[in-house]
Amino acid sequence: MSKLICAEFDEFEEALYGVQGHYLLRSRQQRDWRLRVVDLNGVALMLGREGAGTLYSGVGLPEFFNIFLPVSGRETTVVDGQRFDHRRIGWMVPDVMFHIDASRPATWLTVAMSCDLVLRWAGIHEDEFDFSILARNLVGVAQMDVTPLVWLAHRLFHIDEHSPEDLHNPVAEHAARTELMDMVFHTLLPLDVSNPTVRHCLDHRRILREALELLASLEEAPVYLEDLCAATHASERTVRTVFNRYLGMSPHRYLMLYRLHAIRSAIRRAQPGETITSICARYGVWDFGRLARQYMSYFGELPSQALASRPR
Repeated sequence: MSKLICAEFDEFEEALYGVQGHYLLRSRQQRDWRLRVVDLNGVALMLGREGAGTLYSGVGLPEFFNIFLPVSGRETTVVDGQRFDHRRIGWMVPDVMFHIDASRPATWLTVAMSCDLVLRWAGIHEDEFDFSILARNLVGVAQMDVTPLVWLAHRLFHIDEHSPEDLHNPVAEHAARTELMDMVFHTLLPLDVSNPTVRHCLDHRRILREALELLASLEEAPVYLEDLCAATHASERTVRTVFNRYLGMSPHRYLMLYRLHAIRSAIRRAQPGETITSICARYGVWDFGRLARQYMSYFGELPSQALASRPR
């Protein structure tokens, strides 16, 4: 079993299995970040404990389908605009962006399943499998209580930690993998396609994707709300609606957080002779006192302290 305790979110972010993305902290870090992974050779079980309120934007890796289930903080977790409760479960497909908004530090469970194994399961159970889910992300109402799935996960974590030789031989891994996938799909399927929680607004998704692509492409240049509107061919009101629904905050606040995280990354990779003033100037910062207060409130140190202590 892989077991990781991180002081900061960067290492935690890089260790996630089956997905690739980035965190924005919604609040100051309150605890360390913890990650446990059990790899069953094609199916991986992951239990994550986040250290702050977060916004995670990511995509499923090309080889994996993923399910997502908050273990704590369900009522404060929103995935792609859909608020969770004790009955909901998230499904993420390869190469499609998703957004997880947790206003408080949360603990969650994911299962990453290889495409080959998912397609094999679908072929064996074609009479009960909904093939439409292979092409879209969704948040749906679980068809059975999620508690058995959570208990199965905890059993696997326990055995993997205390007697891994019992679990990690080809026969045992195959049995555990099969039981886990059966539990996942029997919890997820059949889908209630008439339920509005599984409907998707394609235009809103396009607007959000193009707005985030603009931010990624401009790197160090400052970005404003009017730039997002121009890039997405959408009105300010529409852009505001999309950001509030999918990211849980206004475009203005998201741009502020995005800039803070970008400046933090730039400070960490600063070259000798670079100063906070020269770094921040690239991002359009003019009120350095305000920036310092914001930086301290999210990262627990001043930009000057971060520059002095950066990894060399």
